[in-house]
Amino acid sequence: MRHVVGLSSAKDQELRWPLDVENRMRFDSGHFQTLGYFRLLALAFDHYAQRDARIGISSINVMFYLDGEDLVATLEILLRLENEIADMPERWKTFLGTVQYPGRQPKRIEPLLFKRRAMALLGSLRALTQKAMDQGKMVVYGNGVCYRYLCGIKLPPGTVEYS
Repeated sequence: MRHVVGLSSAKDQELRWPLDVENRMRFDSGHFQTLGYFRLLALAFDHYAQRDARIGISSINVMFYLDGEDLVATLEILLRLENEIADMPERWKTFLGTVQYPGRQPKRIEPLLFKRRAMALLGSLRALTQKAMDQGKMVVYGNGVCYRYLCGIKLPPGTVEYS
């Protein structure tokens, strides 16, 4: 599944999209290592998904935004995550589940994660959050169908769009 986190200007709680290309991060959790980093950080932000989308952050077609006091709380969450990751080893494996192909034994999915990469990701999220605070913008997260709109990807010809 594809995800995007970026900055958007807010006017009367209407989102303006697409998000600024310079101020967004896109990633695909279809890759197990990326999914490992996503799971490492996502649970800390699940309550925002529950609040705005009324489903968990690991579900499909989730979108939520952070502004005002949410941004201050986000900086605190990122600081807490940085402290937790700082205590971890330089690299570790994280268990994501198992996969079983026909006629084969189940195989554990355990991507190798690196502290330096996790800390860089947290630093990028912190910079994005700080920039939103400084410029009076909001941080927006979206996946699934919301990813298309937030990234400005047009639907294929002949696709019916519901509003």
